[in-house]
Amino acid sequence: MAPPVVPGPGTGSIEALVDNNRLLRAALDVRIGDMRLWELVAATRREVLMVAAEYTGHYRDVTRPADVADWIARPIIMGGHQPELFHPGVWLKNAALDAYARQVGGTAINLVVDTDRCGRVTAPVPVGTPESARIEDVPFDAFSVEAAWEERPVVDPECFATFGDRASRLLAPLVPRPILRGWWPLAVTRAQASHRLGLGIAQARHILEERFGLETLELPVSEMMRLPTVMVFVGWLLAHAQQLHAAYNEALAQHRRERRIRGRGRPMPDLVVRHDSSGEWLEVPWWMWSREDPRRRRVYAQTAPGGVLALSDLETLRVELPIAPDTSPSKWVDALSRMEEHSIRLRPRAIVTTLVSRLLVADVFVHGIGGAAYDAITDHVVRCLVGSDPPRHAVVTGTLRLPVEDLHPALQSADPAVALHAARATLRDLRYHPERHLVPIESQPETVREMVAAKGRWIETHPTATLARRRCHEIRKLNEHLAAELVGQRLATELRVGQLTEAVRARGVLQSREFPWCFFPEKTLKTFLLLENEAGDA
Repeated sequence: MAPPVVPGPGTGSIEALVDNNRLLRAALDVRIGDMRLWELVAATRREVLMVAAEYTGHYRDVTRPADVADWIARPIIMGGHQPELFHPGVWLKNAALDAYARQVGGTAINLVVDTDRCGRVTAPVPVGTPESARIEDVPFDAFSVEAAWEERPVVDPECFATFGDRASRLLAPLVPRPILRGWWPLAVTRAQASHRLGLGIAQARHILEERFGLETLELPVSEMMRLPTVMVFVGWLLAHAQQLHAAYNEALAQHRRERRIRGRGRPMPDLVVRHDSSGEWLEVPWWMWSREDPRRRRVYAQTAPGGVLALSDLETLRVELPIAPDTSPSKWVDALSRMEEHSIRLRPRAIVTTLVSRLLVADVFVHGIGGAAYDAITDHVVRCLVGSDPPRHAVVTGTLRLPVEDLHPALQSADPAVALHAARATLRDLRYHPERHLVPIESQPETVREMVAAKGRWIETHPTATLARRRCHEIRKLNEHLAAELVGQRLATELRVGQLTEAVRARGVLQSREFPWCFFPEKTLKTFLLLENEAGDA
């Protein structure tokens, strides 16, 4: 963690990071419409806190401070992730949000990134024994048309309702008491109440966090993007679409140069320029879709005469908005609100999401390793747009592996990779040096001893130009004849290589850090999240 949750000598602290970030934000002297950035920040923080408290209060207890002005002035620590069954290393960020917020007397807010695509509705479940473990993808819902989490309902209620029991039974030989079995009914209840697959999972997890003692708020990104103050900032970005397009691509180019990345599609493609009969279209970093067709599509912007900005997916959707640098922000908000009313979604890509969060809301935004690497791109975009450094982010990550050693303690010491390397070496030796395994040589038949002696003589023969080919051929022929005397040993070694290969593969499965957090016992999770273990395993 950087900064560490428990600061030590010579390490940074969350208090110092908050103070530094407030100074950096104060230096961002930019006008957003008819407001200075600091004015928009104050208004946005108020809206975000109020709406996050209201949203969270629909499914768990929330205590709002009586002094709202003081609440807004206190630090906000923010992070976010998709509403999926993520691994414990991601969940660690939520515990860190709470710990950081407590240290600075602030509020922790976790963004539910429901604007991302719902890519898979299966969970990787480890099945079998420690010696033959493998992954089985177990569905928790039926496949459906591609859509953002924001639009994704539960398609197969029966599949969703039974996932907890099905996955727990498969897990039982390796993890007898995962928290999944007792927790999943809560996810079913919340999915029914929210009418959304992702929100059901996220809200159920958040209720469990409350039981663990975490005091965080949550807010879907889709809800944050509907806030009037956020719409003002989005309008400002769109009004400067050309500058944003150039800054985005310049930031990607610098990122690739610094990390010596050759592929132009990594870590993400450049924003492109398209042309049609109406002229030039600049791609901007948002997604667009409609309720009737929830497939996320890329967004292109075109400035039209009279202060009109056209947005289109260049397929079926096109809207014209009164968005320009000299247009009133109230018109930006009205136009973007009308899009929502007509069920046309304009949602940010990852870089814009964190740009909004870091500039307008959070005193510290907490990333995982991947998000932190990509946010160097966000930093460059901010510098290009406003001419100053943005607030710094924190980084939190962790690795938790399934506690199979509790049930199978031999796994702690046995490393099949070492034995596999030795077995493969033996198999190679049986092919190229079979005489080493014909011991004691004195007990071998005379024909075998003669072949060993003949091989020795050929090895000692200098490979001249005339003898080299024959020498190689004779040694190879003698190896084949000698190896025929060791068929039983070779077959046994091949069998052992196969068994050890399977064991190594199984160990790789069990060592994965990608299993969903709910596959672990409660005690294991609470220890990993740096929480007190006041309860036994669920």
